[in-house]
This record gives sequence, C-alpha cells and structure tokens, in this order.
Amino acid sequence: MKRIIVNKYGGPEVLEIENFNNIEPQGSEIKVKVKNIGVNFADSLIIKGRYQERPRPPFSPGLEFSGKVLELGSAVKNFKIGDRVIGIAKYGTYTQEIIIPAENLYKIPDQMDYETASSFPVAYGTAHGAIFWKGKLKKNQTCLILGAAGGVGLAAVDIASNLGAKVIAAAGSDQKCKICEQYGASHTINYNESKVRHEIKKIAKNGVDLVIDMVGGESADDALKNLSWEGKYVSVGFASGIIPKISANRLLLKSSYAIGLYWGEYAFLDPNLIGNSYNYLFQLYIDKKIKPLVGKTFKLEQAQSAIEYLLSKNNVGKIILSN
Repeated sequence: MKRIIVNKYGGPEVLEIENFNNIEPQGSEIKVKVKNIGVNFADSLIIKGRYQERPRPPFSPGLEFSGKVLELGSAVKNFKIGDRVIGIAKYGTYTQEIIIPAENLYKIPDQMDYETASSFPVAYGTAHGAIFWKGKLKKNQTCLILGAAGGVGLAAVDIASNLGAKVIAAAGSDQKCKICEQYGASHTINYNESKVRHEIKKIAKNGVDLVIDMVGGESADDALKNLSWEGKYVSVGFASGIIPKISANRLLLKSSYAIGLYWGEYAFLDPNLIGNSYNYLFQLYIDKKIKPLVGKTFKLEQAQSAIEYLLSKNNVGKIILSN
C-alpha cells in the first residue's frame, strides 16, 4: 500500500510517498479501499502545523475520501463488505487504504460515482451546516457567499439557490462568477474588479440576511458592515490569510450575529447530525437538484501538485486525488 506522508512541517514540497503495511480493523473499525480523496485548504495548513488539529510528524494529511469497504471489525453491525462509502477523518486520508471508526463512514447513493462522492463530505457538509444549522436561511432571503467558486463556496451557492434564496456570489474572476451563475447565483461580484461593499449596496439595499465567509480579510469587513437587521455572518475559514476583526458595535446596531463554524469537529462530536445532513443532501443529489463540481483531478502521487494548484486559487469547485 502507498500513502502520502509529512515527515516535517512545511509547504507542499514536504509531501512524500511511502509504502506501508496496513493493520486489521478492530472492534467498531472498518478497513476501506480508498478510491478518491478530496483536497481542502485545511490540508495546506495541517502540513504546516497551523491547523486546529496539529498531529506530530510523521502523519498523512487529508480529511475526506470515498471508497469500498474491505474488512469489518467484530463489533460493526451496519456495514458489509463491498459497501460504497464516504468517510471523514481528522487527518490521514491521503492513502490507498484506511482504517476508520464505523461512525465516521456513510453509505453513498448508487447514483453517485466515487469521484463525485469524494468531493462531497467537507464541501457540501460545511455548506449545509453554514446555511441551515448556523444561518437558518429561508426562501427569498439574501445570502452573500465570499469565496464562492471554491469547493465549499460553490456548494453553498448550489444549496442556497436550491432553497430559493437570492444568492450573491463573490469570486476572484469573471470566469468564476459565470460558473457561480450556472449554479444558481442571481448576482455576482468579482472582488478583484469591484469593491464588495459598493456592490452589496447596489444589490441588497436593505442589507444581507446571511453571509457565508471562507475568505476573511477586507471582504469580510465589507460584508459585516452590510448585514440586514438580525442578519448573520458565518465564518468558515480565512483563505486570504487575514482574520477579520469584528466590531461589536456593528452587531449591536443591527441586532446581528457573528457565528463561527468548525464543521469538521461535528463529525466526531455528533456523527448523527452529520449523517442526517448527508441524508438530506443525498436526496437533493438523487433528485438532481444539486450537482457537485470536480474541477481537477490528480493522482495520489501528485499530492504536492494538487496542493500547489489549490493555493494558486485557479481552481473552481473541488480538487480530487485518485488511486
């Protein structure tokens, strides 16, 4: 078996491939043959030792995967060999085989291929959590999505537009904005060409009901200044590298909310909540109401190139590794 290993913290260049012998699953564990792996911005942070989870080297990065069940621990009841699944881990999915607790695996619909499935757990799970758990978005409300062309961002556009919300998608190029429109955005903002705060005022004169922010930086400040009465700002990440400072007086004046979402931790604190979220999303997929976009696929051995491509900010949708 092969896997990607981090032997010392650093940039994508520290990623190495190694051979390993897998162990047998015990108790409630399951061994899975990994088919595809989703690449996330968090992966670029964990290999630097700058993510919430900070495993000591050597370790394998990666938060999500799709695959087929190979072996079952003695206590596993709800899966069988051959089941097609997605899985969530704190790290360790850049591999050809993985052993994982059964509670962190979820069966995928027959209609969903492995590549699409690997793009699904983090992006659509996070987007659903931001929109429903935290944002409580309703039909006809206005939702601004910052970083809308990335994996989580485009998933949020997809879900929010399906809900019937008025979606404003902010992305870094005209091409990315056009793809957001294809996914249901009613308005777009190219934040490399226009100031977000100026465009929001034109589009949403009464303010924005929900902001979902993957970016941080100046755009986050602009969004916070333009929340509606009782509007909600949900922080998911800081791809710009700049963590916004939130002025409490702005929240007070609009009776608004600033909310954080560390979605990945829910997978371990409340796996049933994640499962219910996936059941809802899988049905939307089966009904062809949402359509995850795989932007680019690399081989497992090309993990360094995949992370570099992610950091170039040229990607639209999800980047995938394949075995």
